[in-house]
Amino acid sequence: MQRAGYWLVVLGTVLSFCHGTYVPITQAKVDGLPVKYADKEFLVKQKFFFEILRHLHQPIAFEEYLPYTSRWVTDPSKYTNYTEVAEFIQTYEQGVLKKGQIFTIYNYWYAKETVQLYRFFENAIDWDTYYKNVVWARANLNEGMFLSALTLSVLHRKDLQGIVLPAIYEIHPHLFFDGDVFQDATNKRALDPNYGFYANKRNNLALANYTAWFATQFYGEGSLSYFTEDVGLNSYYYYFMMDYAPFLGGDKLGLKNDRRGELYLYMYQQLLARYYLERSSNGLGPIQELTWEAPISTGYYSMLRYWNGVPFRSREANFLWRPYDPIKLNGLKAYEERVRQAIDLGYVVTRDGQRISLRQPEAIDIVGNLVSGSVDSVNVDYYKMIETSARMILAQGDYYGSPSEVWPGVLMHYETSMRDPVFYQFYQRLLGFYSDFKSYLPPYTVDELQFKGVEIKGVSVEKLFTYFEPFDVDISNGLGFNYGGEHSTWNFSVYARKQRLNHKPFSYVLNISSQYAGKGVVRMYMGPKMHSLSQLQYMKKLFVEMDQYMVDLVVGDNQIKRNTRDFYYDIRDRTTYSELYMRIMKAYKGEEPFVLDMSEVHCGWPDRLLLPKGQPNGYPLSFFFIITPYYPPKVPQFSTFDTTYTCGTGSGSKYIDALPFGFPFDREINFSNFATKNMHFTDVLVYHVDGNQTNESH
Repeated sequence: MQRAGYWLVVLGTVLSFCHGTYVPITQAKVDGLPVKYADKEFLVKQKFFFEILRHLHQPIAFEEYLPYTSRWVTDPSKYTNYTEVAEFIQTYEQGVLKKGQIFTIYNYWYAKETVQLYRFFENAIDWDTYYKNVVWARANLNEGMFLSALTLSVLHRKDLQGIVLPAIYEIHPHLFFDGDVFQDATNKRALDPNYGFYANKRNNLALANYTAWFATQFYGEGSLSYFTEDVGLNSYYYYFMMDYAPFLGGDKLGLKNDRRGELYLYMYQQLLARYYLERSSNGLGPIQELTWEAPISTGYYSMLRYWNGVPFRSREANFLWRPYDPIKLNGLKAYEERVRQAIDLGYVVTRDGQRISLRQPEAIDIVGNLVSGSVDSVNVDYYKMIETSARMILAQGDYYGSPSEVWPGVLMHYETSMRDPVFYQFYQRLLGFYSDFKSYLPPYTVDELQFKGVEIKGVSVEKLFTYFEPFDVDISNGLGFNYGGEHSTWNFSVYARKQRLNHKPFSYVLNISSQYAGKGVVRMYMGPKMHSLSQLQYMKKLFVEMDQYMVDLVVGDNQIKRNTRDFYYDIRDRTTYSELYMRIMKAYKGEEPFVLDMSEVHCGWPDRLLLPKGQPNGYPLSFFFIITPYYPPKVPQFSTFDTTYTCGTGSGSKYIDALPFGFPFDREINFSNFATKNMHFTDVLVYHVDGNQTNESH
């Protein structure tokens, strides 16, 4: 859940060249605090993206864009690198994935075409060229490929930083809600022409249930469906993978500046730790081991359907490998062995034959890039792409003939991966490289762990409650719409309602005694309750980092109060597609300012899922707090990007300090010196109650 420095708002003036940087031109003060507003030129862009993505699987219905649907901008002077543009055009003319066909980013050819399309967008030298080419691509290219390339360009082009796209679960709701939801909505529309247009949205609801209960109940995994199918959780993963897409990187984007490889491994370690706590609160045991020598015992049937009606590929229980799978498996095992040998030998071999030591703590970044197979790997030609190869085998969706034979399962989409229990089983296996690397580093010394003169004297935490609440998602973008009718598409809203997990906000108080005046950094973790400190050697990988922040200590007693609403990594719900479009249009027409308040941030952990579900009588957990000296990062935080409009991806200045992710749980523990005074464990209970039992402070 590492999200240090992630923020998002919209602002800026349009510059003539695409790779410029926005400067806010409208500022004011509200209650003494500075506030920024989006200007008109920026709102033109914001309006465009919301309109071009509306009803993605239908023809463009906005007349102002229709003149640009027949051809792209052909003038070479309109591109920063026309060679890359020419490569895409050549691929397009030879034939690419057609509209209406199933797209997956884990297919080699589809991914290659997506990258070329992204570069086609990226190389447009000005907004006029860019938006005309986007319109052409929207009208002529595969919908899934277009959306992926467009999203990548919005996230990574400097002149588009701050642009808000509709939430992915409202652009492509078919990847987040079961097929019966859309069937129910279609039936209701056939019987009632006003369905979707009622002022009271309760009359526009479609049936929505969690289906993993049915799909995996034999193994008990179905009890976790509220978590694994949560739209916020799956969106978090999707956006992380798009921010750090493995096929993008290099010096131009600078993703490696963010300790990319280390971040990759830590993100998965945190996901699995959080998943384990959810399993434990539901009475389930550890994550099942995955080996390539045995059948996959856990079957999965997602109940999802693509826009064209084709169901996602399923996997039966005790799945046996197909006759041609051993060939692919042998290759995959060879890739794994190459990385494992590099860690054990203590060095990695680069493309040009040089050796780089893996015995320094910062080398975790190299290992992470090796494992992920990103373009920032020092030798992807030799160490290959373990993750992609494994997903294609596990999902059983790769092709063995023409591209039209691709039939992806949920593991072949960022948006759906986390539904499948095998997702967690595979990444548990992959994280073996993480622990193998760390095992060669010495345990932290007392000097590295302690904060001289600083002691946490005590911690008090408010009572913890979780509950389920109804949550409505607008799925109307996934339903056909008649633009020739009397109704506006922006008044058309069909909602899928599910019960989702939430928690009552809580506060805690740290009481710290200090003989030192200056900056310190507090980290807060959540993990299983332990009966003895020695259990931490195994349990440390199951601790989830909940919060991280800087404090200014004074000599004497310090009392620090923190509320979950302030937690560093967490984000709130997104505004719905239509509602946000209405706000954009009001600002566009000059009726009200579009405040840059970071309310639509895409990069962060859903704050609703901060705590596991818990139990009626209380689920025991341990909260761990540590305060460390401030170790400045190489690049001061926020020094290279504006936190009011960008997540800072690729900036190199997202992080508070220079300590390793997961400190102090990232190495083997020497218990003779581990428990220093600047640490504190606190036992807590998480109570799960009915929604109407939570108090009014929520």
